[in-house]
Amino acid sequence: MESQKPKVAMYVKRSFGEKLNASFDFIKENWKLLLKFITYLLLPVSLIQALSLNGLMGGALKISAVASTTAMAASPSSLVGFMSYYGLYMLVFMIGTILLTSLIYAMIRTYNEREERLEGITLGSLKPLLFHNIKKLLILTLFGILLVLIVGVVIGVLAALSLFTLFLTIPVIIAFTVPLALWAPIYLFEDITVMEAFKKTFRLGFATWGGIFLISLIMGIIANVLQSVTMMPWYIATLVKYFFSMSDAGSETTVSAGYSFLLYLLGIVQAFGAYVSMIFTYVGLAYQYGHASEVVDSVTVESDIDNFDKL
Repeated sequence: MESQKPKVAMYVKRSFGEKLNASFDFIKENWKLLLKFITYLLLPVSLIQALSLNGLMGGALKISAVASTTAMAASPSSLVGFMSYYGLYMLVFMIGTILLTSLIYAMIRTYNEREERLEGITLGSLKPLLFHNIKKLLILTLFGILLVLIVGVVIGVLAALSLFTLFLTIPVIIAFTVPLALWAPIYLFEDITVMEAFKKTFRLGFATWGGIFLISLIMGIIANVLQSVTMMPWYIATLVKYFFSMSDAGSETTVSAGYSFLLYLLGIVQAFGAYVSMIFTYVGLAYQYGHASEVVDSVTVESDIDNFDKL
C-alpha cells in the first residue's frame, strides 16, 4: 500500500474530477486486497454462475435452432429448462452482487475508521461488518423489489388510462431513480433504518442529482469496457457453438466435452470479470455519497463540534 500518500477522506466536498480521482486513488491504493478478497468471495459464486449462464444460453440456442428450422414453437420442457436456468442465474447474480457490495463498503468503512487504513486487514477481521452489510442488503433488496412492484403497478395503471399520461410520467420516474443510487451507501455507512435511509436518499440525491448521474455514467462506461474484455472470448465461443447448431439442423447437436469445458472456463472468466468491473461503480458512488453528505449535512463540521465538546 502507498501509505505515504494522503488518506482518501470520505466526507469532503469535491468537484466531479476530484471525486473520480478519489475513487481511483482508493482503488489504486487497495487493489491487491480488493482483488484478493473478491477472489475469495466471488470466485465460488462465479463457478455456479458460469454453469447457469451456459445452461441458459444452451437452452436459448436450442429454442432458436428449433424455431428457425421447423417454424414450430419449442417444446414445453425446453421452455421450462430455459426458465429454470434463467431463475438460477438471476438468483446467483443477486447473491454475488450482495456479497460484492457488502465487501467493498465494509473495506471502505474500515479504511475510513482506521488510522493505519487497511494495513494488516484480513477477510476474517472484516467478517462482522461483512455479515452486518449482507443482512442490511437483504433487507434493502426486499424493499427494492417491493418498490419495483409498486412502480410497475403505477405504470400499468397510467398506461391503461392514457399513453400521454404515461409519457409524461416516465421522465419523473427517471428523475426519482437517479438518487436511488445512494440508497445502499447511505444504509451501509450509517446506522439508520432502511426507511430512514430511503428518505435521506432523496434529500441528498436531489441536492447532488447531476453528480450522481455523471459518476454512475462514467464509472458505468469504465465497467462496461472492462466487462466486455472478459466477456468477448465467452461470447465468441458461444457464437461458434450456435453456428455448429445451425449447421446440424434437424438433429441433436453434439459438442465435444473439451469444448463444453472451455465454454465453462470462459463463463467463469466472464462472470468474475463482471464482478471485478463493478468495483469502479460502487467505489465512485461511495465517494459521491461522502460528497453529498458534506454538501447537505456538513458532516465533518458537526463531527468537529462534537469532538470539541468532549475535550
